[in-house]
Amino acid sequence: MLKRNRVLIVLAMVALACFALSLGRLAAVDGWKVEIVSGDKSAVLTEADAAAMEAQSVKAAFLRSTGRIEGPSVYTGIPITAALAQVGGIQPEQAIRVTARDGYQMVYSYAQVQGSVFTYDAKGNVLRVGGPSMVLAFGSERDPADKLPRIIFAQSAVDAITDGHLWAKAVAKIEVIPGVEDWQIGLSGMENVWLDRATFESIVTCPSTPHPGVAWSTTEKDGSQSTYEGTPLWVILSIIDGGDAPDGHYVFNDDLAQKGYTVRVVSKDGFAAEFDSKLVARNDDIIVAYLRNGEYLAEGSAPLRMVGSGLPSKKHSVKQIAAVEIVGF
Repeated sequence: MLKRNRVLIVLAMVALACFALSLGRLAAVDGWKVEIVSGDKSAVLTEADAAAMEAQSVKAAFLRSTGRIEGPSVYTGIPITAALAQVGGIQPEQAIRVTARDGYQMVYSYAQVQGSVFTYDAKGNVLRVGGPSMVLAFGSERDPADKLPRIIFAQSAVDAITDGHLWAKAVAKIEVIPGVEDWQIGLSGMENVWLDRATFESIVTCPSTPHPGVAWSTTEKDGSQSTYEGTPLWVILSIIDGGDAPDGHYVFNDDLAQKGYTVRVVSKDGFAAEFDSKLVARNDDIIVAYLRNGEYLAEGSAPLRMVGSGLPSKKHSVKQIAAVEIVGF
């Protein structure tokens, strides 16, 4: 069985139950509203609307990147599918983008909306993919009011444990968008982990993280202008260089970088470009990009590619990144 070593990877509905706990025991946000959009259809879901629906009380827990489990705690909410039904639901070729009140965004694939996420046991070991359902929780015995409503993953009669980075909080908007393809790349260094799409995007867009999301504009060979968005390579290295912070944020290991090691960025076809750790360290001009002009990278470059004015040469602009490795440390 796989051991949860900060594994960063990604269908049953929660049985509906009448609200059985007193709201006095649960934190709730008075007067919140969530805008729900799909094409030209839109709706506004308020706390009063949600309370009038067939709410459910569930227990759920999440796993931090540090390996610590939070919960299980009791949440009250509605299935995300019930919220999406107000704008016609979601189709297999679609996804949803959730935006928080502070601007943080998370995109969930159709499979994730249907509950296809990793679950873990009480020791952080991977159990299986699938089982929980996505819930829009508006009551909680654990979370303060300013974190509600939030996305959680819960399972009927089971205290489901899922990845914490999937639990978007303070939800303000839910949009049905064209489908996204989930992916994962291998990271190896002082630790070996998988980096998946949802985790990468949470690193880039989280407003409270010390890791900056960056953008870089350039002129392409055909004369067109492109703006790439992503995160500096040093941020990705912070996941596997042994410099973790107690609060769960990845912290770059400056001492290790100055001692010196080699970073290998490997493409899907096996091509690899090497970077010196001292060049990469805290360098925001060596970028791992996932968007070009606001859209996910095209097939020939996806899921990630190296860009930026700090690249040592053109050959370092690796496309279709499949792995990032720290060697020689």
